[in-house]
This record gives sequence, structure tokens and C-alpha cells, in this order.
Amino acid sequence: MKERGISTYNLEYEYMLNPAEISRLKHNHNFTMSTLDRYCGLFHCEVKELIVYVPD
Repeated sequence: MKERGISTYNLEYEYMLNPAEISRLKHNHNFTMSTLDRYCGLFHCEVKELIVYVPD
């Protein structure tokens, strides 16, 4: 987000994302694949740019 100049405010009001979805993403909570797909579409990126797998 920082590289693209997108703030949390932009996510909520320009991209129309639910504040709860934004919070889940920021705090590494669970989210659905459809949400992930939506983010990739909005940011024109691949999944690997949004998430990283870390084994327990």
C-alpha cells in the first residue's frame, strides 16, 4: 500500500472496502479467498504480493 500511495482511508472510501476487512488484513486474521481475489483485482497484483506463508 505504501509503495502505491494507498492509505487505509483510500481503501475504505475510494475502494469501498469494509473497515472490518481492512482490520482483518492489517492484523493477520483469517479472510476468504474471495476477499483475497478482490484485493488482487483492486491492486493489480498477485497473491504472493499480499500474503506470505509462515509455518506454525
